[in-house]
Amino acid sequence: MKHRLMDLLACPVDKEWPLKLEIIEVERESEEVPLPLENTLTKVICNYYCNYKQFTLVNIGEDGSEELKSADEIDKVVNLNDCKDCFQIEIKSGKLQCINKEETHLYNIKDSIPIMLTPEQIEKIYGNR
Repeated sequence: MKHRLMDLLACPVDKEWPLKLEIIEVERESEEVPLPLENTLTKVICNYYCNYKQFTLVNIGEDGSEELKSADEIDKVVNLNDCKDCFQIEIKSGKLQCINKEETHLYNIKDSIPIMLTPEQIEKIYGNR
């Protein structure tokens, strides 16, 4: 799993975003990983949230509206060189955590794959293992 995925993932139970990432094991790619096209507005790869730099690229209003931060404001924290570094990192194992006011949801990352299922869903699908 790449840090980039944190820009896209939300909790499947309550849709909270961004999730908190706890990294247990990483591997650095030996060859340069090609970057996807940069966002023409943010000038980086991510659209909403850079997990690598722990930086939100948008301001979220009280009503849930989103306003993109200025390119200058973003560039002070994250730039395309950071994206190149970020894409070299493969998160092999860890945990994704969603904390809302009522409860916490925890999802494991195994073999670079985030398992976005609740314990109840895992039990229903796989039974006791």
